[in-house]
Amino acid sequence: MEFEKLYMFNPFVIASADNQKIADTYSKLQSEIVQDADTCFLISRNIELYANMNYLIGEMIARIQREYDLLKTEISINENKEVYTQRKLWQETKKEKAPAMSYFEAIAKETVKEDSKKLANLGARLFRFKKAYESIDSKQNALKKKIEAIRYEI
Repeated sequence: MEFEKLYMFNPFVIASADNQKIADTYSKLQSEIVQDADTCFLISRNIELYANMNYLIGEMIARIQREYDLLKTEISINENKEVYTQRKLWQETKKEKAPAMSYFEAIAKETVKEDSKKLANLGARLFRFKKAYESIDSKQNALKKKIEAIRYEI
């Protein structure tokens, strides 16, 4: 069938598409949605378009999640290294007893402050994509219910 696009994206090659290509494909799919669809065919076509849009959003969620996880790990490693470095520096340069670990942890947190802001921005981006995914999923369910209602009216 001409409009069956549910499986138009290959999960084995989508990873090689750049973000802009995914955004362009998403926009193209979005433009194909029929507003005020009133037949089962048009509604089911819209459901398929939404399914493909969700596939693309899912790919972006996976990419952002990967970037988020990598940055979070990098921040943790850098922070731990900084705690060790600061404590060692204290022990080598000062005669008095080293303060509590929380002192060195605070210094370390300051050194990863910019990366922490990047992580927060990634988290916000990830949240927006997840909400978009949920919203489209809700729209698909509403359209499925509409098809059922139309079938019972006929």
